[in-house]
Amino acid sequence: MNIKFENVSKKFGAKKVIKNFSKSFKRKKYAIVGDNGSGKSTLLQLISNLITPSDGKIIYSLDDIEIDKELFIKKIIFSAPYQKLVEELTVKEFLIFHYKFRDYIKNPLTILSEFGLENFKNTQIKNLSSGSEQKLKLLISFNTKADFILLDEPTTNLDRKGITIYTKTIKKYSKDRGIIIATNREKDIVFDETEVIELI
Repeated sequence: MNIKFENVSKKFGAKKVIKNFSKSFKRKKYAIVGDNGSGKSTLLQLISNLITPSDGKIIYSLDDIEIDKELFIKKIIFSAPYQKLVEELTVKEFLIFHYKFRDYIKNPLTILSEFGLENFKNTQIKNLSSGSEQKLKLLISFNTKADFILLDEPTTNLDRKGITIYTKTIKKYSKDRGIIIATNREKDIVFDETEVIELI
């Protein structure tokens, strides 16, 4: 699986946030860093096909054969603090709902304790703390079968124990998968082989 950016730019109104960006992303570990407003989240959303470029081209390929966006979407999983979950559902109901559309690595109801969620199975998402909701997003990200895991500020809202869970579980569930993280927090970057991409 390969994601290739060719002179990609993204404008919001008159402001160009991403400027002539070219890069190939393979199934490796990447960290996108930069000052606030430099375009970290925007670039991650472009990679995820959540937004489209203003200029340039993004090519998705598998075994050197270009694939369409619909197939690509099934090969990634995206998570961000601003991402909305279905608040009326309980944690159990949401996991059952999510995995009607995606394949899991392990039965999610059996690994709740790995993510510190064993006591919240029957809790509505709207009643979770921000930290518990973030851990639920991490469970979905790491436990969903995908070639790429895309994470925007993954330790946002996590306390020290939550950060330990993040560090442990990302290592456990990321073997042979591409990881692309948008962050300015050193604790988010847990792999020594991570390639850092700095946006200016």
